[in-house]
Amino acid sequence: MAAQSTHVIVGASLAGAKAAEALRAEGFDGRIVLIGAEPEPPYERPPLSKELIRGESARESVFVHGAEFYPQHEIELRASTTVETIDPEASEVGLAGGERLGYDRLLLTTGAAPRRLSVLGSDLEGVL
Repeated sequence: MAAQSTHVIVGASLAGAKAAEALRAEGFDGRIVLIGAEPEPPYERPPLSKELIRGESARESVFVHGAEFYPQHEIELRASTTVETIDPEASEVGLAGGERLGYDRLLLTTGAAPRRLSVLGSDLEGVL
């Protein structure tokens, strides 16, 4: 792709960070914008939920890449940023605060959120 092309990745997750890494590894030399609502850089959830909480690893070990990775690879990491709208016809995402960001390619790596079971008895002990 041409140097002026922009890839926007919505979801600064493990998948989003690895997608940005793969784009650079495969020779994409355009603009890459990795957007995530969380204030932290992309991190790996299993180590976060297990080793870190148990005190078996350092906080920095859960991040997908070190802090220097994103600027070294010219990846714009926009943490604490929420995408509110996607306009495929205009090839733009609308960010909280009103900013609009154009893209040539858009990748959604937002993951999922667990849903609570909403039936009688779902709050009983042992129901997970």
